[in-house]
This record gives sequence, structure tokens and C-alpha cells, in this order.
Amino acid sequence: MKKIVFILNLTFSYIVASAQCTPNSLYQDSLFDIWPDTIQNLPHTTQGINYYTQIDLKTPATLIEAAAGDSSLTTIDTLGNSYYIGAWPVDSMSMISTIGLPNGLSLDCNTPGCTFPGDIVGCGNIYGTTNDPVGIYPITIAVNVFTHGSITFLGFPIAVETDLYTATGDYDYIEGYKIIVNSATGLETFHQNDFVLFQNIPNPFTHKTSFLFNSPKESDIAFTITDMFGRTVFTKNIKSKIGINTINFENNLSTGLYIYSINNGEIRISERMIISDRQCLLN
Repeated sequence: MKKIVFILNLTFSYIVASAQCTPNSLYQDSLFDIWPDTIQNLPHTTQGINYYTQIDLKTPATLIEAAAGDSSLTTIDTLGNSYYIGAWPVDSMSMISTIGLPNGLSLDCNTPGCTFPGDIVGCGNIYGTTNDPVGIYPITIAVNVFTHGSITFLGFPIAVETDLYTATGDYDYIEGYKIIVNSATGLETFHQNDFVLFQNIPNPFTHKTSFLFNSPKESDIAFTITDMFGRTVFTKNIKSKIGINTINFENNLSTGLYIYSINNGEIRISERMIISDRQCLLN
């Protein structure tokens, strides 16, 4: 059984969010949940086109609801004893960060710092404009939960205020969401199950560039660069994540035309790139 050791002091601050939305009151009688769910998922976005979608959140009323009924996550060890605290109220829940959003998109909420009281309906906006490459971008939302209650030690009640991060050293992570970026021209067809290699950015380049590829699953990827004589001049092995992956490259090669490739053991894809000296780029 997983035990949680709670620390008895808590301090945190609020960050004022800039965007507003209106929570959907239809969800007030629901249990802890988020709409749309990960099956329906988030709408697609298109390169260079303004994007907006709303997320509704019904916060949990108690810790056992926040833990989805898992009592092992609501048992604490402190002062040499174990205590069940599932009935403690959720004072508030905070969306700490949204990991994996395409560049140019942001998440804001209808409350300061995306912090919501327990047992209410709140909402958030994902909005902005992205020019990131066509592909699937998995989204992870880091969440913290704040609570308080009382435990009895040697016959004396002790008031406790704490939060998930203070107690465990980490947040809860909501996974399964994704945003698919579509081509602005409609000429580039993308399916999330495609193994795709994109043109490096920038190209041509002198010192640094980035290689992006989409992987439909976690894979061992062999990345190679060869010169025009077929000689391998750079190799790197990568454990890819699902969705868009980035390889940052700092050049120490001679100027010229090169081929870069990715290989997942089933498919090999190659593209061309140009390394130019600074004077050529200035001209």
C-alpha cells in the first residue's frame, strides 16, 4: 500500500490569468472529471490560424474522489502513525502547467493561477496561433491538490494543512490529451499513425538547426547524417516519445549538402539539408 508522508506547513502564491471563459453549469452535479474527455479529445488546429477551445473541469469534493477511489493514495504516515484522510475536503485544485502544447498556444482559466475551489465547475481556454510542423502533440496537465484536516496524536488533535506536491514531491499528471496540427495549405496530409520526418529548421544554416519527426509509438530511433559521398558523419540513438520529437544539432561539419535520416527499425526516411558559411547567408 502506498503511504503519503505529509508536511504540516504550506505556502503558495497565485498568478493572475489573462483569459476568461464561462463554466458549463450542466456539470455541477457531476463527480470529478474533465470535458472533453481523452476519447473525444481536443479539436485540431491549423498552421497560422487562430485557435480556441474550452475545457470544463468539475473539481473533486474530497481526497478520495480526487484519488478516484484509491484509498492507498489517501493514507498518510506521520508522527509514527498511519491515518486515513480520504474524507478530508479538497480546498482547491491548481493546474500548474500544460506540457507539450504547440508553440504559440497557451492555457488560461477563469480563475487566478488556474486554481479552483473544491466541488465547483471551472473552465480553461486553450488559444493562440501556431506555426509548428504538422503532427500530433501529446498534452500533459500537471495538477496540484490542496487540503486540510485534523489527526489525533497522543489524544490531542493536530490541525494539518498540506498539498500533494508538499507531501509527495511531485504533482499529479493528467495524460491522454493531444492537439493535431494540420497544414495551412491542406496539401500536407497528416495522420497520427504516420512516421514522418520534417525539413530541418532553419535550412540552410551555419551553426545550429533542429530536426523534428513524428513517431506513432515509443521507438528506438537511429538518427544519422551522411555527406554526399555516403559517408556517415554523425549518429545518435534516440528513444522517441509518441508524437512530435525534436533533435537539436550544433554544427561542426564542413559547408555543403548533407542527407539526414531516421530509422525506427521498420522504416527509414531521409531529407536533405545545406550547411552554409556565414558569408553565403549574408549575401
